[in-house]
Amino acid sequence: MLNVASKVAAIRAEYGPEELDALAIYGDVHTALESIGLHPYIETRGGLAVCAYAPDGSLVIWACQDALPLRRHTLMGWHVTHVPEDSNSPSWRCVVRDTAPADLRCGPPGDLRLDVMTEAITRHLAVCSHASVEAGA
Repeated sequence: MLNVASKVAAIRAEYGPEELDALAIYGDVHTALESIGLHPYIETRGGLAVCAYAPDGSLVIWACQDALPLRRHTLMGWHVTHVPEDSNSPSWRCVVRDTAPADLRCGPPGDLRLDVMTEAITRHLAVCSHASVEAGA
């Protein structure tokens, strides 16, 4: 049986050419989010990110600082946040894990392992007080 999060994710997953191109580049991130029980989709409005609805309707946003690069070989690290809804000014924002260097133009790349990121997301969602109190409100 589909819940609200999976229904919304299915609507958001009606991809056009931009989203399909991004999915080809970041399909492993999409799959990693599915593997931990989230409902992912590719977001291209305002910058490229892989987003996923949690069962409570809150969102996990997987990007790099502001947006993922279309040329994955230039990726310097991940930036994962947790927010109540898809908006420019959410009422709260949790930084789940950030492996991107402060200056994306230099320095060694941060940790890009997907398993480390999914473990951090799973741990965060299990204890985040925002998700249980405010998501979907």
